[in-house]
Amino acid sequence: MADDNDPTLRNALDAVNAGRKWTLLGIAALFFAVLLVLAFMFSMLIPSLVQTPGPAREIAVDQQTGAPGAVYRMVPLKALWVSAAMQLFFVACGTIAVMLHVSRMTRAILRAIESIRR
Repeated sequence: MADDNDPTLRNALDAVNAGRKWTLLGIAALFFAVLLVLAFMFSMLIPSLVQTPGPAREIAVDQQTGAPGAVYRMVPLKALWVSAAMQLFFVACGTIAVMLHVSRMTRAILRAIESIRR
């Protein structure tokens, strides 16, 4: 390539680098948002697992053994499902962000190469 075409490609690569930084920043923000949601969920869940069943919860307590019934045994499983769903959501959003970045990067470089050829 001729030397007069280098600034065009350099500008395209600089734009790609700036887009990469914004993509990484967005993925990091999404990660911390998911982390906060899971932290709040588990901070609300732990007291309900530690508490002994009171008068309002006697329906969910087995009358013969006094142990928590099926409702309270399902709470950790539901928490596991919610956390797995949040992780899948994070992976999906991260994948979408990376795909968008790669397509923008490729488009910017190809446009710069085409503008040089003309």
